[in-house]
Amino acid sequence: MDANSHVHYRPMRWEDLDAVTDCFDLVWPQRESIAGTPLATLIARYLTLHYLELSTWSNLAETDDGVFAGITLARVAGAPTLFPQAHDELERVRSLILADPRGAAVVAMLEDGFFVRERILEEDADVDETTQAELELFMVSPAVRGMGVGGALWRQLLDALRVMGVRAFFLHTDSSCDYGFYDHKGLTRVAARIAADHPEDADLAAGMNTDDQFIYRADLADAALGAAVDPHEDTEVRGA
Repeated sequence: MDANSHVHYRPMRWEDLDAVTDCFDLVWPQRESIAGTPLATLIARYLTLHYLELSTWSNLAETDDGVFAGITLARVAGAPTLFPQAHDELERVRSLILADPRGAAVVAMLEDGFFVRERILEEDADVDETTQAELELFMVSPAVRGMGVGGALWRQLLDALRVMGVRAFFLHTDSSCDYGFYDHKGLTRVAARIAADHPEDADLAAGMNTDDQFIYRADLADAALGAAVDPHEDTEVRGA
C-alpha cells in the first residue's frame, strides 16, 4: 500500500464485518491444515463476532479509498452493545463450523479451554471489580504496518475511554500477539498462564492449546500511557 495513503477513523458499521474478518484471518491464521479454506474464514468470523458481541465502542481505520486498515473494539461497563444482531450471527457461524470435525475441534479448544482460562485469569486478577472497561480487539492490517495506524488507534482509544469516565481498563493477550508492546507501554501484567506449566491442556486439543495467556491492566490516570506511544508502532491484541 502507498505509504502516502491517507487514513481516517470512524465507528465500525455492521457492513464492515467481512473486512474485519478477512484481516483477522490474515493476522491470526489457522493451522496449516485449515488455513486458506472456507472453514478458516468461518473461524475468523466466529472469533471476530466473539469480541464484537459484547463491544460497546469501536474505532475503525480505513484509507481514503475504503481499504480496511485497523480497528479497536472496547466494552465499557453499563454501555449498550454496538450490534445486537452479533449474537445471532455468532450462533449461525458457530453451527456451520461445528458441522466440520476440524472446526468442532477448534470450537472445543476455545470454548472448553482458552475462553475458560481467560475467565479464571480475570477472577485471579480481580479486573471486573477494579476496572470499568476491557479492550476486546486491537488489530492493524499488515498492509499499513509502519504507517502509524496502531499508534493512532491506541491514542484515540485512551482519549475516548477517558471521555467516557473510565479510570482503568484491562485486556487479554497471548503469545500469538506482540504482548511485549504492553510491557513497553507501561501497562501492568496482572495475570498469566504459561502453557508449558500446564501439559494437561494438550489433552483437550492436541497441538492447539499452546499459547501463553496474559491480562494487562492500564490506569488512565497514568500520563505515560499516551506519552510512551511511538506513532509509527503497530500491534495487535485479542480480547475476551
